[in-house]
Parts: sequence; structure tokens; C-alpha cells
Amino acid sequence: MFEKKLDLLLSKKGYQRMMLNTQQIRLYARTENGECHALIYYPFEGVKGLARERQENIVKQVRQYFYDAGYMRLMILSLIETKDASRERTLFGAYENVWFLDVGTGRVILYEGQEDFDGLRRELEDQISSAVGISHEGKQDGEKSKFAISLCNTFLIAINITVFLLCEIFGSTLDTKFLLEHGALNYQRVFFMGEYYRLFTYMFLHGGIDHLFNNMLILWFLGDNLEKQMGHVKYLILYFASGILAGFVSMSYNGSVNGFVVSVGASGAIFGVSGALAFIVLVNRGHMENLSIRQMILFIALSLYGGFQSQGVDNVAHVGGLVAGILLGLLLYRKKKPGVNSRQKRGWIED
Repeated sequence: MFEKKLDLLLSKKGYQRMMLNTQQIRLYARTENGECHALIYYPFEGVKGLARERQENIVKQVRQYFYDAGYMRLMILSLIETKDASRERTLFGAYENVWFLDVGTGRVILYEGQEDFDGLRRELEDQISSAVGISHEGKQDGEKSKFAISLCNTFLIAINITVFLLCEIFGSTLDTKFLLEHGALNYQRVFFMGEYYRLFTYMFLHGGIDHLFNNMLILWFLGDNLEKQMGHVKYLILYFASGILAGFVSMSYNGSVNGFVVSVGASGAIFGVSGALAFIVLVNRGHMENLSIRQMILFIALSLYGGFQSQGVDNVAHVGGLVAGILLGLLLYRKKKPGVNSRQKRGWIED
């Protein structure tokens, strides 16, 4: 069962299964720009009687094969399926290029201090957990579960809802004059009266419950994913910078057309989140957890189309936020380099 899931997962990641002159043991490889990632999988039946010397010899043969083929930048990882992790610990010791797939607990076991290998760690654990029917709610590598709440994104949503409720208590979010008096974006107020704070405050105001609900629903799903990929600080920088840039572009355009336009809403920042997330999915070979680049492009296209088909929507802010998000994603996001850290601590961690 797990072998089929592994084949499918690695195929989606761009790996090809190769012939290996060893029964049951499988070899997968992904080559790109003179660099090669090789993964050797030892199913449980193939592990029986496996000695460390034999496993090392297989790794040497694989390494020599790819070196002879001209791949001088080579990363190799051995995946050993086991039902007795304690035996494998004793057998292999602190061997840095080995991960163990514990089919008893549904967990990936590796040495403390190891880095991820080609972004496979979390996805491998998801697949092995699914294969053995186990669900994990714990932590991985000191990080929260993929279903854990992203604190900054949740805080942003809470602030938007709080501001909306306060506006409804003391006035009306459907009253343009009221919104303008409480921080909405307007060309004349910013440029002629120097109220630059409006480039920030307009992001927390919304024109009615539908406007708030639609924005917060999208932010809940997309912002959560982006914060987990970028980290708290970078996520907040990208969110607010996208919103400010989107507001500036919108205000500049609308000011040249009609200086009395009043803009509110988090959608400029949210389109920035969408653009950055699309960029990150793209650089991760078109797939990231439960997202694909096709899904992101379709979502963005439909969102833009819906805006252009509706009245009273600040489409300039949407486009400005989207472009800002892509550029900021390019500046702020750093994909983790695949491979295994060679400087290991002699300890184990179990995820």
C-alpha cells in the first residue's frame, strides 16, 4: 500500500523510478541543471537481514553511477521502512543519510539537526500515516502541525472583525462619510492634507458584512498557508507592504480620474498574499502541500474577473496588490536547500 503512495508522491515531485540490481529495493532520481537527488527506498520485506555495510555499499554504487553520468552535485537519501525503530537505531547508529519510516507509529524518524530533503519530509509522513491509518496532531521539527492555527494571520482576522464591530456600534460601515472620517483611503486627504496614515488604516475598514466576510474567508485559507511557508515576521511584512502599495497605486489612479473616490478593505493586501503564495507554489515545482499552481492561477483569475464584473470594486488595488505580492515574495521567500545536514548531533527525534 505505501509503495504505491510513495510512487505517486515522488512522481508528482518529478522523480523517476530507475532500475536497481537488488530485489525489492527501489531507486528514484530527479535531475535538474546538473544536480541530482537520489532516493533509495528499502521496503520492510527488503530490510530483513539488511546490514549497515550492505546499505552503505548500495549507496556507494548509486553515487558512483551518477558521478559517472556527470552529476557532480549529488544528494542521496535512504528511506528504510521498519516496524522496530529501536533495532534500526542500534544497527545504523548516527548515520546521517538515513530516514526511517516507522509503519508502527506512522512517523518519519531521523537524526536531530537534519534538514529537510527536497521538501519531502512532511509529505512522506502524511503518506505513511495515511497508509497505516494514523493521524498525527503533534509537532514536527519544533513546528506546529499543518492544521495548527497561524498566529499572525489569526490576529489580523481578529483585528479586522473587531474594527468592523466597533464601526457598526458607533456608526455604519455602509456610510461612506463615516468611513472617510475613520481612516478610509482618499487621494485628497492623503496628498493635500498629509494624512498618510490612511494607507495603513484603510486595510482594516470594510463596507458591510459581505465585504468583511468574503475577505476574511479568503485570508483564513491563503494567509494560513503563506505564514507557514514564510514565517511570522516575513508574512506580516508582506501583508502590510502589499496593502500599502496596493493602496498607493489605487489612490494614484483614482485621484487622476476622480479625486473623490473613497477606498476601504483588506483585499489589496489579500491579493498580495495570493500573488506571493502563487510564486512560492511555482518555485516548489508547481505543488505545495494541498495547493497547485493551476489552482492558484484559477483562483486569482476568477477573483480578478469577479471584481471587474462588479460595481464599486477597487480593481486597481487588486492588481496592484497582486503584483506587489509576487515581487515581495521574490524578495522575501527563500526555498530551503534540499539535502541532509552533514553536521549531525548524535541524537534522535521522532516526529
